[in-house]
Amino acid sequence: MRPDGSRLAHRLDDEQVRRFICNGVLVLDSALDPGVHQQIFDKLEWNAEHEFYMGNNVLPRIAELQHILDAPAIHGALQSILGDGYVLSPHRSRHVSEPLDEAERELTLTGSEHGAPMGEGSSGNSAWHQDGHIPMSRARYHVPRMAMILYFPQDTPVERGPTRVIPGTQLQPYLRKSDYPFAFVADDIKAGTCLLIDFDIAHAALTNVTDSTRYMIKFIFLRTRNPVAPSWDGGEAEWQPPKVRLGQFDHSETWSYIWDWMRGAPRFATRNAAGSNEIPRLIGLLNGTDQPARLEAIYELAAIGAETMGPLTESLLENAGHEREFTCPYQLDKYGEYVPIGDPNERRWNDVAYTLQDEAYALGAMGEVAVRPLMELLGHDDAWIKINAAFALGEVGAPAACAVPDLTNLLDHELHQVARAGLDAMGCIGTNIGVAVPAIRRLLTVDNPAWQEGMRAGQRYGEVGVRFNALCALLNSDVDMDEVDDLMVSCLGNVNGYVQALAVEALTRPRTGEDRPGLRQALHYLRAHRWDHTLTGERLL
Repeated sequence: MRPDGSRLAHRLDDEQVRRFICNGVLVLDSALDPGVHQQIFDKLEWNAEHEFYMGNNVLPRIAELQHILDAPAIHGALQSILGDGYVLSPHRSRHVSEPLDEAERELTLTGSEHGAPMGEGSSGNSAWHQDGHIPMSRARYHVPRMAMILYFPQDTPVERGPTRVIPGTQLQPYLRKSDYPFAFVADDIKAGTCLLIDFDIAHAALTNVTDSTRYMIKFIFLRTRNPVAPSWDGGEAEWQPPKVRLGQFDHSETWSYIWDWMRGAPRFATRNAAGSNEIPRLIGLLNGTDQPARLEAIYELAAIGAETMGPLTESLLENAGHEREFTCPYQLDKYGEYVPIGDPNERRWNDVAYTLQDEAYALGAMGEVAVRPLMELLGHDDAWIKINAAFALGEVGAPAACAVPDLTNLLDHELHQVARAGLDAMGCIGTNIGVAVPAIRRLLTVDNPAWQEGMRAGQRYGEVGVRFNALCALLNSDVDMDEVDDLMVSCLGNVNGYVQALAVEALTRPRTGEDRPGLRQALHYLRAHRWDHTLTGERLL
């Protein structure tokens, strides 16, 4: 760290950012002294042999991990993808891949296996999956609002079972068997290597056929500001594909949109949009199973502009009042994975992560022209329509600031899912949030028994999710933190460690006119050492 308490950063270049947009994964060298990784590995070994499962406390238990997060190559990469104000999520975990029994090691693996065999005692999940959002249940975004660092403290050749990913799946609403053959397995992971991956990308552990345990530490990071300029070294030129593409599809229109969003450029300012006569055909491709077709249709419709507003709104409203369960039911499969019951492509809320109707993605990408029609949709009786409209307003960003009062009305809805979506949208808009502070204050200080059913400390449902999203909305907003200091202090007494962690983050944010580098350094240290007592001795997600 510098004397002023800030961290050094080595930012990504254009080619690396393009690869991340297309592939959803970058392999990074933390470039630290090998002794740091050995010290971390030794402590992980000691913990595994003599102590209890650490859960979210892996960082305070092994505080040397903060060196990885502070490494210029890692910090700079996170700034490049998530912006300078990103925060570390309170959810982080240690994943262990134990050696397969020696008698079972004579097997041939391609790296694409779903549910590859794992050694006894392994905690890594070898079935292909997309992670859920703990504990706030956020939408699956196309633009980078969340990312993960997977850190390997030891050399991890393919034989030792590195985490693998399926490039491009971060843009898909669900996984299919046809995705599996396109798996990417990094073949030269040295101690100190980190995988920077999109939060929504499909990933899985791989079989360990060596004699040594493989450890991986997962950290999650959240964006807190919408981009107004590139946050990496570059971003001045228009989109072009990277030199290295790993996925099976070409999503050029989608990638171009994400690139422009990340560099704060005028949306679709230089695009040649499809003609208005194409609107019915493009609408017909939405929410389908053809991934390239549905994704390109979303952003082609957005590029056409106001002419698509009516057809998109009408198509979205066709999803109101359906005779279906509002929350997607899940069941355990033979790999121990929770899989949706029914059509996996059907868009419904679930308490882990949810994909919206494609119409909502298109309306959000249209920008300010969609704000007024979306505000009208917030008043619809159907909860799923409200959630989709809120999401789309959040995707519009700052130009949707006038919708914050209407989004505030959602916070009184009887369904916590609607309140959570409203709060998430506010956090994505990021401005004019002051009008919602009284309602947010009430959510954080007044219990709602209807949202507590079946809840225990550490779970990710109902009221905990509402309060986590409420704190995210404040952290991402233009609200002066001085105005809510008392509220943040009251949250330190919450029974849930996730809520406490975000309150601490808010309390450590710079204040107006504040210049106390020593205090910032001290708080940076204490954030890493904060103990989450709600998970002590108990293994919870």
